[in-house]
Amino acid sequence: MDLNELKTRRISLISMMPNNSIAILSSANKNYRTRDVENPYRQNSDFLYLTGISEPNLICVIFKEENIPNIILFRNNTSAHEKVWEGERSDNKQVKELYGFTQVHNYDDYEDRILSFVSGQDSLFIESGVNSELDDFIKKQTKNSSQNNRRNYSFPKNIIALHSITQKLRLIKSEYEIKMIKDAAKVSIKAHKLAMKKSKPGMYEYELDAEIKYIFNKNNMHMAYMSIVGGGKNACTLHYVKNNCKLKDNDLVLIDAAAENQGYASDITRTFPVNGKFNEEQSLIYDVVLKAQEKAIKFIKPGVTWNEVHKETVNEISRGLIELNLIKDSFENVIKKELYKDFFMHKTGHWLGLDVHDVGEYENVCFQPGMVITVEPGIYIDSANKNVSEKWRGIGVRIEDDVLITNKGNEVITLDLAKKRNEVESLCNK
Repeated sequence: MDLNELKTRRISLISMMPNNSIAILSSANKNYRTRDVENPYRQNSDFLYLTGISEPNLICVIFKEENIPNIILFRNNTSAHEKVWEGERSDNKQVKELYGFTQVHNYDDYEDRILSFVSGQDSLFIESGVNSELDDFIKKQTKNSSQNNRRNYSFPKNIIALHSITQKLRLIKSEYEIKMIKDAAKVSIKAHKLAMKKSKPGMYEYELDAEIKYIFNKNNMHMAYMSIVGGGKNACTLHYVKNNCKLKDNDLVLIDAAAENQGYASDITRTFPVNGKFNEEQSLIYDVVLKAQEKAIKFIKPGVTWNEVHKETVNEISRGLIELNLIKDSFENVIKKELYKDFFMHKTGHWLGLDVHDVGEYENVCFQPGMVITVEPGIYIDSANKNVSEKWRGIGVRIEDDVLITNKGNEVITLDLAKKRNEVESLCNK
């Protein structure tokens, strides 16, 4: 990661911290699949945002001295055992220079050194629940402040959640962050295109999932989340991840899958016919969802709120459901009674960044240039829904794109992936 990018983030952090305050944050722990078999390591997002390092067993302390970030890392050099089993990592001296730390100390010394750093500070910003050992240490010092006084330490009395600052900082993406997301989206688009081309009746959902993962791996990226490959009625289960059913002729398949690039996520959903051709009912549902999505995207610009975007989407989905006679009521009643929720039960989108569902408030937040969001309306008709004609049952459609808020309005990051019906069919039949 670019050092200037890290310095800018750290300066922004301390500018939002009150005087006489200190921040302590911890790396994520290793995550085990079974016993001593590890899952791929994923760094705690706030830690990655402020340090740039993707390693376990780290603690970082940040405070300001004359408005300059003093950033201290606790990290052990590679042990002899680790050299044999995991390979040698950069030493602490190299890490200090590469990531711009003021000091790097051995991890084993963090307790005594942190006590000296926090002495005289009024406030402590921390993320609880990441490192239980660190959490216990802080709780102990808070409860036993009299012992600290005996040792000439004064532990901060004001404990504040670090995310109260970082979620505000992370909402507005830098040029570097936008590039990371765009690069992830390019790889995701390749994966979706391949899945559309490979799809055919008789395949299994996991086979399309494998094609997607192949593209991610080939481009040295990870999954941003567990891929959803839902054929037929499985598309109506919002977080369907079993991906183990056979794809049937005349069914749709919904794929919600995307790559993560150096921590930064993309997020794409496309729905297409398994056999390459939408039938009449599928076409009608698909066009309602697409129209709602396109109208929502056109509406998005600085100053607009999430509630306004969702209202625009709900109105369009509701009109479509009424026109198709899937809901037999007036538009006013459908909105007032939220009857549309039988078919469209989730929000229109979410923040996107280091987390696929990125941090940030939703209520009373106006879009600003640099924010990145998803726009993902859908219609899901449960196969057991006896209130609609049988011809509609089991149809699930979602269309999702990633959108950057710009000074002039917005930019659809994932625009290069087909979503108009004729374009989707053409891609499926290549």
